[in-house]
Amino acid sequence: MLLPWGIAVDGSDTVWVADFSGQRVTRLCGVRTEACPPGHRTGQPISPASAGYGFDGLVRNTGVQVDPSGNVRLTNNWELVPLQTNPGGRQLALFGGLATPVRTPLIGLPRPL
Repeated sequence: MLLPWGIAVDGSDTVWVADFSGQRVTRLCGVRTEACPPGHRTGQPISPASAGYGFDGLVRNTGVQVDPSGNVRLTNNWELVPLQTNPGGRQLALFGGLATPVRTPLIGLPRPL
């Protein structure tokens, strides 16, 4: 990750981080290491080549969320070459079914479905 900006936890306790500068989303091993690939420790990257998940349509990501279907949603909303008066973008990006689903909390921490 080059510049983390936005964080979410999925139902397997893995951590998702929006990478503002790297134009990716990165998945990290959480505190429940039994949910991580063998040999991984808390905080180590799980996503491919330690670089995260990305595609050409991503710009600068300022937030990430995991929904009850396991979709990872990114606020893909900061233009790479912004107008001086408004650098804001207007996109959302979705990685369908990439995460473990969560039950949206009314209060407290996310829980598996």
